[in-house]
This record gives sequence, structure tokens and C-alpha cells, in this order.
Amino acid sequence: MKIAAVSDIHVRPHGKDKQLVEEIRHRVEKADPDVFVIAGDISDRLDVLGESLASLTIDDCINLFVAGNHDVWFSEEATSLEKYSKKIGRVCQEAGWMHLPDEPYIHSSLAFVGTLGWSDYSFRVEQLDIPMEAYRQKEYNGAVWRDYYNIDWTMNDQEVTQLMNRKLKYDLDNLPEDVTEIVSVSHHLPFENLVVYKNRLPWDFFSAYMGAKSTGEILRNDKRVFLTISGHSHVRSTKRIDGITAVTAPIGYCRPPTDKLDAFVDQAVAEIEIQSNDVTLTHFVEGNICTGLPYPD
Repeated sequence: MKIAAVSDIHVRPHGKDKQLVEEIRHRVEKADPDVFVIAGDISDRLDVLGESLASLTIDDCINLFVAGNHDVWFSEEATSLEKYSKKIGRVCQEAGWMHLPDEPYIHSSLAFVGTLGWSDYSFRVEQLDIPMEAYRQKEYNGAVWRDYYNIDWTMNDQEVTQLMNRKLKYDLDNLPEDVTEIVSVSHHLPFENLVVYKNRLPWDFFSAYMGAKSTGEILRNDKRVFLTISGHSHVRSTKRIDGITAVTAPIGYCRPPTDKLDAFVDQAVAEIEIQSNDVTLTHFVEGNICTGLPYPD
């Protein structure tokens, strides 16, 4: 099976990223995958999310989406929980996509499971000795993690992480008995090994919001899991962790000049071949593909 994967497209409204979205679709069509995965963060606007997914739908391919934190930013039309539990799934269905947190995708003995994931500050740098209250308030020395203003869970971060983990565990435990291989797709990072620390602030303060160790433990403990695909961190990485190949394939906020868009998108789309539980990255660019590129308004 061939998988194409990308995350963190961060589509701007009013058609500003129409060419980028079209270029991604063309690049994925060229890859000709069996499964196309987007691991979150298309847009906080449901209309832009729906339009983008419709434009990115690949024919003769299973299209799988997992919402990211930006996708569940609340709006006048819906709370974060309403978006995640109801509205995003409907938007996906209308566009020809599956929202994996709603239901796993099963193909013979292989299953794809999905979760937004969340952060419980277990990836924080304890040596920084930053008070826990700062993580809860998502602000330290004037640097603010934007979810503070845009997420309206009625729970704290630890409770949200536990909720996401319980649903993930439920999906894993209730797969058919003949499922022997599992690909996990999440927006947040499931493993600390994927977190990029830079020994400087506010970067390492924000690293606390990259994911949760407990999510990775659930995946490690299920020996059927052999591949994870994630986003959230805008630094692309692949690691081998306890028999699991872990991949992140984000784009980020940057935008290249128009004449370099095709080369940029070629870097952005990861291609993964799986045979039984063997994983080969046939096309994958590591690092931050936004380095040196402008960030539009």
C-alpha cells in the first residue's frame, strides 16, 4: 500500500492559497497513492476547511483527515467540542473524506485509527523550572500559546488529553480480530522523540504543547501499531521508536514565490510504502521546509 501524507497546510481564507491547494492535489495525484492522509490544521473556518478538502479529494483513493488544534478553534457557529465531535466529521463526509477520530478505516488486516491528541505538559523542559500555572495559562514572559484565546474546551488540558486517549484506546480495543497492523494518525505528537528542543525561549516553553507521553504509551503497548503519522510541530521528522516508524509531515505558515511553488510542494508531500508492517519512506524531506521563506500576512 502507498500512502501520501501532509499536515499543517494552514489555508488562508478568500482564495489566497488556492494555487497551493491545487498544487498539493496535483502532487498527490502524481504520487498515485492508495491512501491520502492529512494530519490536521487546514483552517479554523469550517467553510475554508470544507472547500479545501473538496479541492484536495483524490479520486480512486481513500482520503483520511484528522483535525488539528487550529481546526477546532471555536467560532460563533460552534464550540471546540462541537467542531471536533460533530461538525468536522460532517464537513469531511460532504467533501468525500473520512474523519478518522469518528471511525477507523479498515482494509483487510490493516486499520487506520485517528485522534486529534492533546498536550498535558509532559513534554515540557523541567529544567526551565517554569511554574505549572504558566503552562495552564499558556503564557510565559509575554509569549502566549494561541490556543489560550481560541479553544473553549470545558475541561483542562489534562482532562482533554485523557478524553482523547480513552477514545483512541477504545478504537484500538474494538477493531476486528483479524486486524493485525495499525497506522495511527494524530495531529499532536505521540512521542517526545519527535519534539524539537532548541535550548531557548519561548520555543522550549511552547514545546510543552506538542503532545503527551501518555498517548505514545497507548500506541507502544499495542504491538499491532507499526506506523504513526503526525503534524503540529512544523519541523518534519522521522524516528524509529520501539518498533514503530514515526513520521511528521507538516508544511507550516510560510509561502514560497509562485515560481517555486511546485518544488516547495514536492518537498511537502511525504510518500510512504507499507508492506505488511514494513515501512519505506520513498519520498521524504526532513527539517523545516519553511527555512528562508517569507510568512505572508
